[in-house]
Formats: sequence, structure tokens, C-alpha cells
Amino acid sequence: MIAATMRRAARILAVSAAFAAGVAQAQPADGYIDIWHRDTLTGNWGGVRDDLADKGVTVTATYTAEVFGNVQGGIHRGATYDGLFLPQLDADLERLIGWTGGSFRASMVQGHGPSLSGTMIGNLMIHSGTLAVPPATRLYNLWLQQNLFGDVLSIRAGMMNVDAEFMTSATAGLFANTTFGWTAWTGFDLPAGGPAYPLSAPGIRVRVRPNADGPYVMVAGFSGDPSGHNGSNSLSTGIPAGTVVSFTGGTFLIGEVGYAVNQAKDAKGRPLALKLGGWYHTSSRFGDQRYGTDGLSLANPASNGRPLLHNGNWGVYGVADVRLFDTEDGGAVSGFTRVGGSPSDRNLVSFYLDAGLAYQGLIPTRDADTVGVSVAYTRISDRARGLDRDVALFSNPANPARTGEVVFELTYQAQLTPWLTFQPDVQYILNPGGTVLNADGRPRRDAMAIGLRSAVTF
Repeated sequence: MIAATMRRAARILAVSAAFAAGVAQAQPADGYIDIWHRDTLTGNWGGVRDDLADKGVTVTATYTAEVFGNVQGGIHRGATYDGLFLPQLDADLERLIGWTGGSFRASMVQGHGPSLSGTMIGNLMIHSGTLAVPPATRLYNLWLQQNLFGDVLSIRAGMMNVDAEFMTSATAGLFANTTFGWTAWTGFDLPAGGPAYPLSAPGIRVRVRPNADGPYVMVAGFSGDPSGHNGSNSLSTGIPAGTVVSFTGGTFLIGEVGYAVNQAKDAKGRPLALKLGGWYHTSSRFGDQRYGTDGLSLANPASNGRPLLHNGNWGVYGVADVRLFDTEDGGAVSGFTRVGGSPSDRNLVSFYLDAGLAYQGLIPTRDADTVGVSVAYTRISDRARGLDRDVALFSNPANPARTGEVVFELTYQAQLTPWLTFQPDVQYILNPGGTVLNADGRPRRDAMAIGLRSAVTF
């Protein structure tokens, strides 16, 4: 089944890619932009798009489709299809209604398809950053922004997602695995994964940046539990299948200082971003990873089974993202690394590290294509490993102590047209789940996921 699914998907996407690449060799006639050279699939809507842009309104929509298969190891072999539809409206309020320094965004997400990682691999670092679990249609962004003093001060408020601005790496965005966006570290340690895709939460962000290029300070506060629950980091609370506007679960605070230059797409110099940040969560419901309220291990049959609750949680991180060098034929090689950590007693993941390289223009005549290689490491906390040893002592001598999980990713993103990308992807996962047993009692073996992703901008 997996082989047949992958072959069918490969044939469909390969034929589409070849057709698009072949037609795109022709140059558009003067004054006319054909379907293969326009910025979006649906074009200018008979001039409506240009009229809206003149008024400061931009309407976009993207659809990402992917098929991934687990070809070895994990829980069992198999393949899945998932997709994500993301329509978005942005408005420059100064051009639209004369509101100086004002801007607005509204967007939604519609995700569908099962999780390969959850059902077939059993890994911590989910194979796809477009996957919505559970499948859902949600309001995603609904915020208003006010810039003051020549954009030195920027204030944004409304329904927002933290991973749009904090702890980000432009280079890491190439990769498919979700941990190269919002890390598995924060995803496991915060209630419902924090206000990050596929969830958002009410919040406010303030940024001070004296110049367009150079140092900045940015802080934000969000409602503490985007799922609408009570601020617990227990995995059993679940993720809602629809929109939740949550004001429960404490408050999530995050701050970042950095130095970033040449971040615009048309910048002439080499992009460089160095960031240091930290976050704090005020919830009083962070469960201990080993001990109960009675002081006994949660694995002890005599335990009352109620985790000791900790008040507050925190983490610190650093990011480096830089274009390393330009090649003689117009290509560029960029690299990134990120590191973060949290206290062991109340968190499943206590340490995180990732790094990667991306080479744009490796293949002659394919200047917009990018190939990348990356690696990420997620370490299980000492307290959670202690619980595993207690399980082995009290009930199951064969139970292993979890250590950590590593994912290697190799990807190639082909820009077939300005509105269509095609991206084969391979991920190799060491210790899926962090060294655990499958339901049949056998150790979960290293896994390999192979996928094909395409993205269309309408």
C-alpha cells in the first residue's frame, strides 16, 4: 500500500513538475504575463488585484499538499496525505483610510489529513510543519498594528501566533519538519504547544527598533493556554478541533533582543540575524515529570497518581541565521543554528539544538531552487528519564529510559513557477519518541520518512 501510494503521488507531482518546467522556458510576450510567469495562479483578477493594492489591500491564498510515507522503522510502515489551505488579507490602513502607521491582518487555516508521525512513526519532532492536528478550520490571525515615530515603535494586538516573529530563522523555514519552525522543545513544554501554528491566542506585542537595520528589542504577552484549558502542560488535555479565543491558563510572556540586517527580499547585503530570548509562563499547573503530590514516584503502585504541580515555567534560547557566502554564479549558501533549554522537573524536553545549511542556485539555470540539509536534537529531561527507570523498577524491567530524538532532513525545493513549488524531502529519525517500546513490547526502531510537497499561491 505504501509503495503504491508513493508511486502514484510521485507520478502525479513529477508530471506536473515537468509540464510546468517545460512551459516556463518560454518568455512572456511584451505587455502580457502568461500563467507560467505571473506571481499568482489566478493572476490579476482583471485588474482588481492592482486596484486593491493601490488602496493598500493585499489578498493571498496558498494551498500546500503533501504525501509522506514511513518506509522503515517507527510503529509501522504506511503513507498519508495532508493539506493546508491558508487565505489571508493584509491592509495598509494609511493607504486605505488615512490611518497613519496602521495595518491589519485577518487569516484562517483549514488543515486536513492524518498524522504520519502520530500514527506510523511515533516521533517527537513531527514530520511536517503544515500538518494540523486534529484536522480543523480555524481563525488564525486577526490583529491590528500601530507603528509610531517613523516605525521605531511598533505595537500589535489581537489574535496572533508567537512563531511569526519570535525564535525564527529565515533559513530554517525551508525545511518540512515542524521543529524547524516552532521547536519541539517549546511545543512540548508549553500548554497546548503555545500560541503557535496551528493555534493562536489573544496577545499584544511591542517592538522597539531605532533603524530598519540593526538592534531591536521585542516583548509580547499572550493568553496562557490557546486550547482553552487550564494551563496544564499535560499531553492529555488535547487540542480543539475549531477556533478557540482563550483567556484561560495564565499568561505566556516572551522577550527577544537581537541584531538583524538585510532581512528584506531585495536587500543588497548579506542577511544576518543574531537573537537572544527567553520566555516565562505564569500557570501553576505544570506537572512534575516524576513525582506525585505525596512525594512518591508516579510509577510507584502506592502513589496517588496525582503529579506534583509547579508554579511557573521558563526557557531561554539563542538563534544565529546568516548567509555564509555568495557563489560566483549568483548562488548563495546560508546557515542557521538555534539552542534552547528549560528546567527538568516540570518539562518533558529540557534541551534543544538544531542547525542547517541551504544552498540556493546549486544547479545551473535553476537560480531560484534551494537544496538544504539540517539536523535537530531533542533531549528528554532528567526527571522524565527518572520516571522511566522507576517504571522498570516497579512494573516493567524491560522499560527503557528515554534519552532523546534526532532528525536529519535533506530537502530540495524547486521553484517551477512564481506561484508553484515542488519539494521532495527525506527525513531520518533516530530514536523515534526518545527510545521507547511499541505496543507489542518491541523497541521502536529508527525510521525513515520520504515525502513530496507542493505549494500553490492563488
